[in-house]
Amino acid sequence: MNWPHYKAKFGTEVLFAVLFWALFLFSILPNPSWADKPISCTPEPPYNAPQYVEPINEPEVSKLQLIDNKDGTITDPDSGLLWTQKDSYADLGKCLTWQESMDYVEKLDTANFSDWRMPTIQELSTLYDPSKENNMAWDHHPEYPLALDEKFSDGAAYWLWSSDCSIVEGKRCCAKTLYFVKGFIHVRNLDQCNNGGVRAVRNLK
Repeated sequence: MNWPHYKAKFGTEVLFAVLFWALFLFSILPNPSWADKPISCTPEPPYNAPQYVEPINEPEVSKLQLIDNKDGTITDPDSGLLWTQKDSYADLGKCLTWQESMDYVEKLDTANFSDWRMPTIQELSTLYDPSKENNMAWDHHPEYPLALDEKFSDGAAYWLWSSDCSIVEGKRCCAKTLYFVKGFIHVRNLDQCNNGGVRAVRNLK
């Protein structure tokens, strides 16, 4: 008898037998994870989406703290500026070109002050208040309310001139304006007039 050959053959057969029975037992024994999972013959109820609730839009609160001085002027303590309560349109009942606005401001003596000036576009922007929708323009058009505090006078212009102007070929041509319906900044020809005017300003100190 060839003993080493017999021993190798016998060892291989035993190994296959062990693997066979191991796989067999693994296939018939219950899997604990599946055994623990509950099942039911009752169908699950259909999914019902929760009722839609319209979100509540809180009204926007003004960040400006304007003060009516009861003398035709409005103080903005945050910017340190004093404004005329009336713009030129509310005062004169007509629009003004840029040069006419400059002349208007230079002659102004509201509240006994003589140092009124035309505001910069940045200063004008401090008055734009998106929390306001006041129908206070000169023609009171209901579809174009102004984002302007009600402390200012009724009959206002839709847009206002600023002192920010540009020079082309040695001549003034255009200036920035602020549209108080949407807050847009436009560059307009200095001779343009329709719906526009100026609101004078001066520094408090």
